[in-house]
Amino acid sequence: MKKRYHILSLTASLLMLSSCDIEMVPKGQTTLETAQEIEYLLNEIHVSTDPGSDISILVNESYGQEFSTVKQLINNTNTLLSSYLCYNENLDRGNLASKDSRYTSIYSAINTLNVALGKIDAATGEQSIKQKVIAEAHLKRAYLHFLAANLYARQYDAATASQNGGIAYVDNYDMDQKQQIPLDQVYERILEDLDDKYIDALPSTASVTRCSRATGNAIKARILFQMKRYQDALPYALKALDSDYTIEDRLYMMDDYCWLLLPTSPNNFLYVASSNPSFWCPFADNLSRETVAKFEDGDLTIDYGYAGYKEEGEEIWNGIYGEMSSGVEGCLSFSGWDTYKNPWGLTVESIMYVAAECYIRDNQIEKGLGYVNEIREHRIDPEKYVPFTASTVKEAMEELQQAKFIEFLMTFENFFDRKRWNSEDEYKATITRDFPGIGTYSISPESPLWIMPFPIAVMQTNPTFSQNYE
Repeated sequence: MKKRYHILSLTASLLMLSSCDIEMVPKGQTTLETAQEIEYLLNEIHVSTDPGSDISILVNESYGQEFSTVKQLINNTNTLLSSYLCYNENLDRGNLASKDSRYTSIYSAINTLNVALGKIDAATGEQSIKQKVIAEAHLKRAYLHFLAANLYARQYDAATASQNGGIAYVDNYDMDQKQQIPLDQVYERILEDLDDKYIDALPSTASVTRCSRATGNAIKARILFQMKRYQDALPYALKALDSDYTIEDRLYMMDDYCWLLLPTSPNNFLYVASSNPSFWCPFADNLSRETVAKFEDGDLTIDYGYAGYKEEGEEIWNGIYGEMSSGVEGCLSFSGWDTYKNPWGLTVESIMYVAAECYIRDNQIEKGLGYVNEIREHRIDPEKYVPFTASTVKEAMEELQQAKFIEFLMTFENFFDRKRWNSEDEYKATITRDFPGIGTYSISPESPLWIMPFPIAVMQTNPTFSQNYE
């Protein structure tokens, strides 16, 4: 028991380390001596900061999670939040990024994975455990760098990636200064960590915070998809879905009047929370008026989502709280206590949407919309459900985008999707939000706001770094 507490304590300490200015315990001086002890390091990763605090605002899902009105937040002009709410590109965001717990948590988790990889060969214990640790650490390292690249760099495009600034790809725990490398090299390193040999070495089943072969295939599918390698992504998506996958079923809400979704839900391929321990998600997120208008008629979370009993004023997407919090009529604020969406991880539904879009782009419209409709059957009141149909790729993509936006509220998916679509002439779009009595604001596909600023500490500690939005 003492050993277990020691390992958990060490894990917590490692996860608190910064990516750029930390001082790691020198190699050989930790007590990680067995494969089982090292395996504990893989039990959970988290990415601090809810998507609702910034990237959900940029894609106009929401107005954020603050308990101040939109007008007050906008008028506090010298803040990142004001910049995101009114799409102000003129603010020097780099100088305002005084801290970024998300960036720190991503690279701290990467460092923990590197410790595991650096020590596993010399550890005592079963070879099967060692192989599993090596495989999972590589895949999770790839996934975390994927998140960082799509937050802090431009959307990947094969034609221009070599000319675009990237991020640091950290593959060791020697904590010398890290180099910012071009975006194409970042993805080369990501793909090396996604080698099929690592996927094949994973077990057939695992908990939602660990990696099974289905998880490995899901990770590779999602990353190839973001790279716009759609036909390469599809086989991995289908392999992930070839297992006995489970869709989150919300039809019970019609009887129970609550949205119960736990972190352990079997629809999670890889659960990555924004805190440790996990916190409710969504949490006090204030949906934009434009997002509210996108909910389908019969959406179960709107029609049947209550605090366990159906009573006006107890809705989980709550108009009273929304207007009180944001000062904007028509805004809905989330007030549920039993919902743990997967803000930074991968779900069965996210990979189904990968497969759906890949099929649609290949003009296999019926197959693609089949995946979308399979999810919608668990989201819409059966009396109001109508399957999507389309005769053209354009029509099918519009239907997919409509349903997918609502499906992935308060996760990274809508932000990553919009960056990807904005790099394609057929699907790029200007987003406009209207605050009655305050103003109307727009963000173009080319806006620098789609790239998050590196925190000040990173810029000061690493002279090779430059802001990717400049």
